Amino acid sequence: MFDLIGRLHPLLVHLPIGILLLAILFEWLPKRKKYRYLKRSIHPILLVGSGTAIFSCLTGYMLSQSGEYESDIVGWHQWMAISLTVYSLGYAWMRTEKGFKSFHKAFSVVLLILLLITGHLGGSLTHGEDYLTAGLTSGSSIDISEVNLQEAVFYDDLVKPILEDKCYGCHGTSKQKGKLRLDEPQHILKGGKDGIVVVAGKIDESELVDRMLLPLDDEDHMPPKEKKQLTEKEIEILKTWIASGADFKKSVKDAGQLATLEKIISSEKSFSISDVPSDEIQAADQTALNELQKMGVVIIPVAANSNYLSANLINASSLDSAIDLLIKVKEQLVWLKTGDQPVTDNHLIKIGGLTQLTRINLDRSQITDAGLTNLKSLASLIYLNLNNTKISAIGFSNLSSLKLQSLYLYGTSIKAEEVALVKKILPATNIEIGNLQVPFLVSDTTEAKSARPK
Repeated sequence: MFDLIGRLHPLLVHLPIGILLLAILFEWLPKRKKYRYLKRSIHPILLVGSGTAIFSCLTGYMLSQSGEYESDIVGWHQWMAISLTVYSLGYAWMRTEKGFKSFHKAFSVVLLILLLITGHLGGSLTHGEDYLTAGLTSGSSIDISEVNLQEAVFYDDLVKPILEDKCYGCHGTSKQKGKLRLDEPQHILKGGKDGIVVVAGKIDESELVDRMLLPLDDEDHMPPKEKKQLTEKEIEILKTWIASGADFKKSVKDAGQLATLEKIISSEKSFSISDVPSDEIQAADQTALNELQKMGVVIIPVAANSNYLSANLINASSLDSAIDLLIKVKEQLVWLKTGDQPVTDNHLIKIGGLTQLTRINLDRSQITDAGLTNLKSLASLIYLNLNNTKISAIGFSNLSSLKLQSLYLYGTSIKAEEVALVKKILPATNIEIGNLQVPFLVSDTTEAKSARPK
């Protein structure tokens, strides 16, 4: 209840501002004879304004205890608001005393100054300390295309400017919604009241990405829909940073992501590492999506305002039922991660029917060469992760029709000398059998946890 009452502050705070400004206006208008009758109303207006200011102070104090505000500005705003309230009461009293009659206009000027200072401090808390000057610049605070990637420090030159432009308003020094700050490395790693928001190397477990990819009208989407949204390029840069280890000191080159970022930044159109189909598609069956979410499947749009979907089966309560349900959304499903589930050759028969898939991660599954042939029907498949499976070079003999760009075979029985055999079958494919450094398709997948089922 304490917190609920505190959140009435933004509603109540505008009342004393408007009422006290009216008193100031009436103090000056009677210089003209036809407005002199207004003087009689100034005293009651000041009393009403002072009363609403008291309620605003109380609710403001309650709101300050929510933990969302840790800046020194809170203290200054609080004491200026109290001073304003006390002064407006004193101003009302002084208007009843004849000895102060000649000072009424001077009193009103002081009241106006207090209103401006208090209002400015409140605006700084709500919109950031630079909210007055922010309107003097347009677009992003950085021009990504101007960054020298050869010399750039990944976090300082690319990630931090994006967070500053799109996130600091709610998660900076003066305001921390959800007790989350994103303005310093230690705060980013600490997370907020709901836990960690960045998990190094794991985009699908990073809440920061999760919130960005939710539908714009979802209450958990970040930034809120009324705020300036991240561009697709900015989202891809953040994904790439997290996938490469979310290091705060490494350069782009040291992080091994130079080629990826060059591709992102040089793209003339909105870029998506995933190569999501460019054709528009109707929304997936909502009933099927709800059933998948209830089953624990993480299924979300691959990008904001996109009907194409990614699915992660890591928490699926029933693998068989989950794959059966995925068939119902096969037109929209383009990325699939099985997430350590015991996927077998029988499951691959059904996965082979998900014909829109461009990316599959079957890491640590139980599939064999016999089942791999079921993927030959996936004409759009460009990324395949078979790390730590029982696949051998022979398993690719029937996959020559695929247009794979990236193939990961770390932890399989395929030896370096056998890669040449796979390369003959898939000559245009980049094959990795060592420690992974994903240069094109960031991480193994870029799905994020879905919003809680509603």
